[in-house]
Amino acid sequence: MRESMSYVYIKSKGYELYTVGFYRPDGTWEPESDWVRSEYAAKRVRYLNGAAIEAQRHVQDCIGRSGPYMNEID
Repeated sequence: MRESMSYVYIKSKGYELYTVGFYRPDGTWEPESDWVRSEYAAKRVRYLNGAAIEAQRHVQDCIGRSGPYMNEID
């Protein structure tokens, strides 16, 4: 039986930083990207878990402008 994997985001202790990633079956955390706003981390998680491409295009446009540690999305 194949184990399912879902991306999630976690908030770093003491920082306003949200890390997107997943937990391996052995419990090891595998980070994928970092975000300064939870809304953007949530959008990335939805995309990685199979949401519509259009939502990710908006996030990707912003990454191209300001990097993954963004403060604002227009």
